[in-house]
Amino acid sequence: MENSEALGFEHMGLDPRLLQAVTDMGWSRPTLIQEKAIPLALEGKDLLARARTGSGKTAAYAIPMLQLLLHRKASCADGEARCSSGDPISHIKPLAARQPETS
Repeated sequence: MENSEALGFEHMGLDPRLLQAVTDMGWSRPTLIQEKAIPLALEGKDLLARARTGSGKTAAYAIPMLQLLLHRKASCADGEARCSSGDPISHIKPLAARQPETS
């Protein structure tokens, strides 16, 4: 039985290019980890998720990061003052620094 209240990618407020990429990859519905994690990450919440191999964890982390980069790129194109001309990695470093180290 499918959850009728499940949140689809199209209802997450994602950039149309990300929605197209998800469609191109053949993903019609987010996995459970993606459905729960993506909206939280888009709100700027810290995430620590555990799920089985192949459950979609990488996309659950990557999609919000790509959304952030696309949003910042659009903001810079609109002349937002806080934009820098530095490399794109400078946008990812603060996010990566928040991730707990594992050994």
